[in-house]
Amino acid sequence: STQTRTFTITNSGSGALSLSGSTIVAVSGTNASEFTVTTQPDASTVSAGGTKTFVITFDPGATGSRSATVSIANDDSDENPYTFAIAGTGTSGPEIALSGNSVGIADGDTTPDAGDHTDFGSLDISTGSQTRTFTITNSGSGALSLSGSPIVAVSGTNASEFEVTTQPDASTVSAGGTKTFVITFDPGATGSREATVSITNDDSDENPYTFAITGTGTSAPEIALSGNSVGIADGDTTPDAGDHTDFGSLDISTGSQTRTFTITN
Repeated sequence: STQTRTFTITNSGSGALSLSGSTIVAVSGTNASEFTVTTQPDASTVSAGGTKTFVITFDPGATGSRSATVSIANDDSDENPYTFAIAGTGTSGPEIALSGNSVGIADGDTTPDAGDHTDFGSLDISTGSQTRTFTITNSGSGALSLSGSPIVAVSGTNASEFEVTTQPDASTVSAGGTKTFVITFDPGATGSREATVSITNDDSDENPYTFAITGTGTSAPEIALSGNSVGIADGDTTPDAGDHTDFGSLDISTGSQTRTFTITN
C-alpha cells in the first residue's frame, strides 16, 4: 500500500518568493527512494501572500521505521534551504502457511501425501479411524484473521468421512503465531475417499487456503461357517443335527455320511 500527503508552501512576506532548486522539492536521507514527490509545485515563484502545494507519496520498501528529509531551496534570507523530516513505518500483512507432520502443505495442493499427513492411509470401514493434526502458521507481521464459519471447512466427494474434530481455538493468529486443528478420517465405504480442506482468511494472495486430503477404506477378512445353511459359531462345542455338525447314527460296518460345510468371508 501507499500513502500520499499534501503540503503547502506559503509566502507570508511582501515580495515574491523564489523556489530555486533544480527540483523544487527534493527528498534525501536514509530511505529517500521510498518518499516520492509525485506532484511538484506548479511554479517556482510564490507571489506575496500566495501559496503552492506539493504531494509526497510514501511507498515502503521494507518493514520497520523509514525516514527521509524534505528540502526546498529558496531566497528567504534566513530559511534557505527550508528542511523538515518525514517518516513512515513499513509493515507486512498476515502470511498464512499450513503444515502437517511438520511438513509444509502448499496452498492449492492436490497431491495428498503420507509425509505431510494429507493422506490418512488405509482403514477398515467397520472399526478404523485416523486423526491428524495440522498447524496454521502466520509468518507475517500483521495479525491473521480466520474468517470462515466454521474456521476450517471440509468439502468434496467424501467430505462427511473427514470431520474437523478440533477447530482452531481462536479466529485470530498473531504475527509469528500458530493455531492447530484436528481432522478425523472414518471411511464409510471401501476404496479411495477424497475431500478438500478450505480456510478463509485475510492473507492478500492465499484466500481461501485449500488443500486436498485422501484416505482409503478397506474391509478386513471376516470368516464365518455354516452347515445345512445354518451358522456354526466359532468355538461351538454342541454339535447339532440342524447345522449338520451331528452326523447322526451309522452302522460301523456299512454306514458313512457326508456333510458339506460353507466358509463365508
